[in-house]
Amino acid sequence: MSAGAVRVGRGVTVVGVAGLGVLAGGWLLLDAGPLRTAVVWAAVAALAGCVVALTGTVLRAGRVTPARGYELALDAARAPAPGTGTALPAVLHGSRWPWARVTAVALAVPTALVLFCTLGAGTPDRGAVAGRIADADYVIKELPVVAVGGVERAGSSSRASSEADYTVRLPAPHGGAGVPATFRAEVHRGVRQVGDTLPVAYVPQRPDLGAVGADTRSAVEAQLAGRTLPYGTAAVAGVLWGVAALAAFCVGTAVTGPPRGGRRVGKDWTALRATVAGVAEHVERPTGDDAGTGADTGTDAGAGSGAGSGKGSARYACLMLHTDTGDVPLRLAAAHRHAAPLLTGAAGWLLWKPAGPRGKVPADFVADDGWQLPGRLPAAEAARIAAARTPDAFTVDTARHTRLLELGSHWARTVPAGVLLGAAVSVVAAGALVLPVDGGWRAWTAVAGAVAPLLCWMITGLFGAPRATTPAAPVEAGPAA
Repeated sequence: MSAGAVRVGRGVTVVGVAGLGVLAGGWLLLDAGPLRTAVVWAAVAALAGCVVALTGTVLRAGRVTPARGYELALDAARAPAPGTGTALPAVLHGSRWPWARVTAVALAVPTALVLFCTLGAGTPDRGAVAGRIADADYVIKELPVVAVGGVERAGSSSRASSEADYTVRLPAPHGGAGVPATFRAEVHRGVRQVGDTLPVAYVPQRPDLGAVGADTRSAVEAQLAGRTLPYGTAAVAGVLWGVAALAAFCVGTAVTGPPRGGRRVGKDWTALRATVAGVAEHVERPTGDDAGTGADTGTDAGAGSGAGSGKGSARYACLMLHTDTGDVPLRLAAAHRHAAPLLTGAAGWLLWKPAGPRGKVPADFVADDGWQLPGRLPAAEAARIAAARTPDAFTVDTARHTRLLELGSHWARTVPAGVLLGAAVSVVAAGALVLPVDGGWRAWTAVAGAVAPLLCWMITGLFGAPRATTPAAPVEAGPAA
């Protein structure tokens, strides 16, 4: 079941974000018709399948705490027959899924917000009259309003948005009196009065088909095409969505580093024997600060403060590795407070390929009992180690194999029940909003769908039964060099 939970988590990571993106893109960009219907309902079905898969995994295998999820990942990564640790594997595993998980979460949140905003604001169908006009040789002209009725305002202000039934006279195809046509239109500021003009679409040779109108020409064109939003509004939503996607990519890269492919260990690599000493806070000072050339850890209470630390100092938790060059901080794409109690005392090799002087260097800890833990080493630390000593020669054994330790790979079993319930509500709300039915309930349904996961998680956490837990003992870092 452990491997099954990992596969479910990876599948949901890919299919869930893809489903959100396809649903939002199909709703924004496609005209009304069979294609849009098929695309949006396939996306809704994919999202529903993700919720069912996560729920089934939790029900079959049981929900576990994040700390227990880390234990399961470590148990799966340990080799059945631990090696002596004197040799390194010739090839290191790639590490892409941590980046994918963080990027997926960072992308899913703004995508869901864009989706429900457009679902709530968009018109689900162009209607029968607009469909008949769109299929004929129509024109769009400014026509004067001859009657107004059925006014509904969105607020008490006279400038509030409103909906009303507007009547215009369509030119008769063979002269004579105009043919009256009534349509319902939304106006964003106030109510158009008799004598005002509106853009109206109609068929000159078939005034009996009726007319459609709106307060802008682009809104009329969107209504005829069956688009859920006018072209300008959809373009703005698309731009915001694109900015959010770029930001999500940057967030994933900043948290976990770029996704790594498999790498071959060469003689130009640096390898140090190391032992996991615990977790501590590392202070990374700006490049060029003389005070930042050494390693700073949480054992130094004054690090990062005062005139010598610089305004650009960054503090973050790291897994501390004790080596003969001192304590070396390894930044993980995981919760260090959960990882440290499991990994403390493990011995192995810390190795990396020398890189530039800035940022963080991709590094891996290869334990003697067969697992490989990816992380990142501050570039200043790598430079300090290179200047302090010449690493001993190491042996590469092509017959030695390791297993990649992905500490977050069992996340599918750690999802709270409230989040699953909220996700199910959101999928149902999305399915209701893609139905070709209009009404004032759409805005409230969209709000419910957007906030349901957070709200259900808060409610179940507030009223759920307390769970007995055994607090983990505090983990201290090893002695500072």
